[in-house]
Amino acid sequence: MRRNKKIALLGVLVTLVLCSPVYYVTEGSPIERYKFKKELKGYIQQRFSQNILIENIKFSFKNGIYWTIAHPENNQELSFQISQSWNDRGLWDDYLRASWSTEADKELGSFVKQIYSQQGTASINLGNTRSAEEKYTSIPYGEVPRYKDVKQEFKDSTIYIQIDRPFKKELAETEYDRIYKIVQFIQAEGHTFERISFDFKKGNKNSPPGVSFEFDSLDQVNSKDDIVKFERSLYD
Repeated sequence: MRRNKKIALLGVLVTLVLCSPVYYVTEGSPIERYKFKKELKGYIQQRFSQNILIENIKFSFKNGIYWTIAHPENNQELSFQISQSWNDRGLWDDYLRASWSTEADKELGSFVKQIYSQQGTASINLGNTRSAEEKYTSIPYGEVPRYKDVKQEFKDSTIYIQIDRPFKKELAETEYDRIYKIVQFIQAEGHTFERISFDFKKGNKNSPPGVSFEFDSLDQVNSKDDIVKFERSLYD
């Protein structure tokens, strides 16, 4: 009986030894995970004036850091990341970019979906919002200005418009017309993005590569005929 217990105990120990490398790759150090969780709690209390809920803590083996996805208790649509810095400078979050991106999606996304006559066709995301973030980073996050009130400050930013279907080559003129209408709308509404990126989803494996349109100078877009100049293929 004792011999069986020893064998069972040895089996457990062997299993732990064999599984520990896998655990550390996917979960990291239990001690470091606990430290991050404790630091995360203090960071949220200091940084936010509203209740913030977090998802499961995740570990990036490649970067050696812990991170999580969070959202305000009263706004599940606004998801943002809180992460350790790769250079050991404490924690950081992308709440400002995510907040403005969510509002930009509501302001511009409805028009884009209207143009494509389908709900859920497009999503809007902001990139490179550093200059605007630096201006408001010291303000308590419950007092951050709305996107519509600061959209003039995104002159260095990029707006990404993802169309959730392939570009229809057989209807190229119609596709160009739709893109042009969206560009016109963005200009008319006073948005000041440095760059606008349209990305159409690639089809199946036998389909042509995805298509993208990159605009870094809207002054060059004066008609739908100008749209084709900014077209490029996206290869896997």
